Amino acid sequence: MNLKKLEAFIFVVEKKSFSEAAAKLKCSQPAISLQIKSLEEDLGLELLDRSLSGIQPTPAGISVYQAAKEMIKRWNRLAEELHGFHDNLTGTLTIGASTIPGTYIVPHWMRQFRRLYPKVEVKVEIGDSKEILAKLLDHQIDVGFIGLQPDSEKIKHYPVASDSLVLIAPDGHPLANADHLDFSEVKQYEFVLREEGSGTRKVMDDYLSLHGVRLSELHTVASVGSTEALIASVEAGLGISCVSKLAANHAVKAGRIKIIDKFEPFQRTFYFTSLKGTEKRPIVKEFAELIEASKQD
Repeated sequence: MNLKKLEAFIFVVEKKSFSEAAAKLKCSQPAISLQIKSLEEDLGLELLDRSLSGIQPTPAGISVYQAAKEMIKRWNRLAEELHGFHDNLTGTLTIGASTIPGTYIVPHWMRQFRRLYPKVEVKVEIGDSKEILAKLLDHQIDVGFIGLQPDSEKIKHYPVASDSLVLIAPDGHPLANADHLDFSEVKQYEFVLREEGSGTRKVMDDYLSLHGVRLSELHTVASVGSTEALIASVEAGLGISCVSKLAANHAVKAGRIKIIDKFEPFQRTFYFTSLKGTEKRPIVKEFAELIEASKQD
């Protein structure tokens, strides 16, 4: 099977356009059409429904699309492993990370890895912890850094960094100036939360529970999709919240928010994750060894 035909078919399905697929693959539209026609002749099946409403895969086309994606992934992994036999490691490392490690922790390791292996292209995808786990299981990324401990037997994980969760408020908020506080008093104030699936939200739930407060008891006025959006919302006076101390420190130094240090910070852990069975892939192996060495320093 010609992999170029499969690649052309994948892009036509995803772009729903022969012209866009041709642009992506840097070839002519007639060349893409010929590759799709040849693939259909090879299989003896019609793979695309070319109707007035647009290009859609037929039922057989859907099956071929899914199989083609997996075949391309396997071929790329094989090519990467073969590159590992050369003196200089080459290929692509795709890292998935939740917001806090992706912003404040991973860049340091990326720089170290690039210094050791300058021919490796490093890509980073940011999402919440659940999204990163889903992408890892779907082979969309090579490794992940998340704030939740995975419960899948398919995933290898270990702790690599720690942080703490702190309560933050806008400058001038009553909590920032109170001399004595009982944690239950936070329930009388409006809160801004991270979205469902966020590791920060899960750890915040644990933090509140430790003090006898449930997340459902809070007067939640908004849920936001990023740490920076949360800090900006607190700065604007929308409510108070809990956030990573790594992120809060930058905002405090800039005079944007206050940390309510009358409450003890809540420790949290970040985990390095990879799919079991991928440890021998040269790029994953070398990056994991770098992380392990850094963790022990």
